[in-house]
Amino acid sequence: MKKRTKTWVSGSLAAALSLSLIACSNGEEDKAKGSSKDGELSGEVTLWTASLAGEPFDTYFKNIEKDFEKLHPKLDVVIEDVPQNEMEQKVLTSLTGDDVPDVVNLNPHYMSNIAAQGGLLDLTDAVSDETKDSFVEGPYQSGMYEDKLYALPWYLTTTVSWFNGDAFSKAGVSELPTDTKGLYEAAKKVKDATGKPSYYPVINDGNTIMEKMVSIANGTPIVEDGKANIEDNKDLLEFFEATQKMYKEGIIPQEAAEGSIKTGQELYMAGNVSMLEGGVTFLGPIESGAPEVYKASKAGQPLNAAEAPVNVAVMNFAVPAKTKNEDAAVALAEFVSNAENQLEFAKTAGTVLPATKKSLEDDYFKNPGDSPKAFGMLEASKSLSRAEVLIPPTENSADLRTATKNIFIQNLQGKLSPKEALKELASEWNKAFEKSGEKVTF
Repeated sequence: MKKRTKTWVSGSLAAALSLSLIACSNGEEDKAKGSSKDGELSGEVTLWTASLAGEPFDTYFKNIEKDFEKLHPKLDVVIEDVPQNEMEQKVLTSLTGDDVPDVVNLNPHYMSNIAAQGGLLDLTDAVSDETKDSFVEGPYQSGMYEDKLYALPWYLTTTVSWFNGDAFSKAGVSELPTDTKGLYEAAKKVKDATGKPSYYPVINDGNTIMEKMVSIANGTPIVEDGKANIEDNKDLLEFFEATQKMYKEGIIPQEAAEGSIKTGQELYMAGNVSMLEGGVTFLGPIESGAPEVYKASKAGQPLNAAEAPVNVAVMNFAVPAKTKNEDAAVALAEFVSNAENQLEFAKTAGTVLPATKKSLEDDYFKNPGDSPKAFGMLEASKSLSRAEVLIPPTENSADLRTATKNIFIQNLQGKLSPKEALKELASEWNKAFEKSGEKVTF
């Protein structure tokens, strides 16, 4: 995660939070450790999960609770589930009072925002080097803010390519493309052979296109010290030119301008596109809704150079700074995110990957079987060595995403030339960074 120069704290909530944290530092440090006189963990420790209520997760977390209490008989573990979209505000609100949880399940965006406001415990020296080394590097870095560790990575997903093997065979395409030129050539062959659009570029809210741009730039920052660095990038220009051309030629369907992965999923399910990129959860509704398409589906690496970075979406565990049971909170965060429990969680969820190296060595990932979904999981685990959070959380992220979505669609539809689109996009990004004062590089 890249360093930012501005915190996001504002208003009365921030003031209250700051005062509360100061109060904790002046008088409650000793009792906040939460160990009994014999050094054994004791008391109560509360963990908040994010949108994981119901089976099979209820049983999984009951077992986590039972196993951790068995290791620490004087400790009472309480696990509660909080809706994902309410998590950030509930954690911030709790920090203004005394009813604060001890371990919380956050995404990197929420984590960095709360850490910027002083609301999370610095775990840099609180966890062992052995624990730190147990994680895959990209997901581990997602828990860093201002060069300090604030969260341990837990479960994650990363991008793979999905394609209809029957359509590819009919077109005589035997390998997935690894650059924009190859993408156009392969997609055109499939379109000519099937008579239908073949490639769906996922746009979503704009963030997916920004991530794609980072992958295409392959090591050259698209933003450097808060300044857009895209106008002279030939690889990005080629991608904008190719996608506009494919849309005009009917290789990309008109519905792509809507942008969502759900629309792409529906088109793929109906046999109206044959290739797109998405997470390992992509095939879920297709397996039940279109069994023949599911059987023909195959997975591969993302449609970029083999060494290009790919995005990873991570959920992690952090410890609020006002925890009253610091030792137990850190121990519980380490326990839930250890290799054994991460592997079990990945098996329970069925569509996510663990963040520990040892878990990924298990046969569940190395020899997952021959179903389309299993191949997707295998390809996703292969790409983890180059996976990272490509777009760091920033204060102006909504402005960046909106501009990217709107301008990419205008380029797709030919309302802007590719050069004009990159120039306008750079201008909009620069305005957003000038407004926020952020000097990020990604």
